[in-house]
Amino acid sequence: MSDFLPRLMLVSPPLDDSAASDVAKALAALAPEAPDQQTKGDVEVSALLLRGGALNDAAFARLAAPLIAAAQARDIAVLLEDRPALLPASGADGLHLNLAEDEKSPVKALRKRFGEDVILGAGCGNSRHLAMSAGEEGADYIGFGGFGDLGGAPEGAPEGSGAADPEVIAWWEAVMTPPQVAFGAGTPEEARALAAAGPDFLALGPAFWLGQEDPAAALQALLRGPGEGA
Repeated sequence: MSDFLPRLMLVSPPLDDSAASDVAKALAALAPEAPDQQTKGDVEVSALLLRGGALNDAAFARLAAPLIAAAQARDIAVLLEDRPALLPASGADGLHLNLAEDEKSPVKALRKRFGEDVILGAGCGNSRHLAMSAGEEGADYIGFGGFGDLGGAPEGAPEGSGAADPEVIAWWEAVMTPPQVAFGAGTPEEARALAAAGPDFLALGPAFWLGQEDPAAALQALLRGPGEGA
């Protein structure tokens, strides 16, 4: 295992009342409401990606509001999945946009609409073409892979939207500037393999952090691997 540990993006399940309650409990256990104490060891949680699933905008906004406040109190940026209409009023830090090969990318238009202070992330599957185009259009990060243990790629996502491809991660790291996020780990072994590939961020689904008595310690143990010291 490499000594390098990527920063973490935690991915919520599609929200409903039960899932939102679970996320709130995990955030409360993850760190105290103090930025200088928000990590344990050298595992850094930098972002929370909230997914609305089939919820309408009003229901998603209602469930997301307290989670946004709780995460930001812990210096964790919050991204909404594919909900640009909710961004201004929500107080969230940005958007995660799932791009598709056969659809026009919204990144350029949303950058113009929201300006430079909003985080715009582009989910590109393992498509180098989509990734390069999104970078040129102003995406703040490129997401490789899909949602793994959350049930695979969203409808219309590009081919290769399962786990991020380590070769694509290495290629991007060598030749491109925007940070990259590796998605799609469904098991601890897959998570460690993606972390070792060297992405800037590793996205982890709820199986890795919800329902843990000590989420920070669980995440540190996950990335360090069995038998490794903190």
